[in-house]
Amino acid sequence: MRYFLLITAPALLLGATHFHSLPPAPAPKKTVAPAALAAPGVVLSNAARTALLARAQLGKLWQHRPQNGTEDVLNGCYGYDGRRIEFVFTTVQADAHSPGRYLVAGKFRCYGDVTPFRGSVEVQQVQRLSNEQAAYSADDENKTPTYCATGSFALRSTTHHGLGGEFNGRVALDFKLQAGNRAELATYTSNPATRNGGLLFDGQWREDATSETAVPVLWKQDIAVTRQVLTRFGLGDRSGSINAKYARVGWNNFWSNEEWWVEKSVARR
Repeated sequence: MRYFLLITAPALLLGATHFHSLPPAPAPKKTVAPAALAAPGVVLSNAARTALLARAQLGKLWQHRPQNGTEDVLNGCYGYDGRRIEFVFTTVQADAHSPGRYLVAGKFRCYGDVTPFRGSVEVQQVQRLSNEQAAYSADDENKTPTYCATGSFALRSTTHHGLGGEFNGRVALDFKLQAGNRAELATYTSNPATRNGGLLFDGQWREDATSETAVPVLWKQDIAVTRQVLTRFGLGDRSGSINAKYARVGWNNFWSNEEWWVEKSVARR
């Protein structure tokens, strides 16, 4: 079983938001749409991008695989106090009429509520990262090309229960093509668009499409946390303990194996 920690400074997770002392959430304020995630590197032509996307099937990189249990849960921060939010994409289907666009469905959990959602993720640009940006190791002789795909997402909750509204923003992912054109995430790069590798959703939540106020939200593959969430930590194992002030915003069950997105079967006579 894999356990990875994304150890980043707090300001990297939600822009200028700080989680050091967990101040009370301020009153909502007007925000602008998130800026595009600009990745360095050589941009592929439209024809080359379309051909690569047809081979790579990138949607599989954020679709949950049942055999992985809780490993494919995307963790992140919602709002101004570091509130934990979790996403699982249960369905990802390529749009046959629009290359690079994926129709998605799944569930997210926040404040203890599990809410279903539907929406789309669209890859609009693909760039090949330089050797320096790809952060190849010294013993990596093959130097398989590393790409960064960037685009947008829009996810709307399909029930009024829980956190009803819409998430939208920018998506970025670093990946490589392995044998058989199988895409896999490149989890360690120096690419600022993905916050140094892997898969990143960076955007905002609005209660409805016409709302002038928005709440920042960010989530990533594996475990997206700040140094403040864990008081002691070790890469690749469970040796960390939860900082008490973050336990109260949803991080208390950090290593729980609960499959909260699975429909509970009801026994019938």
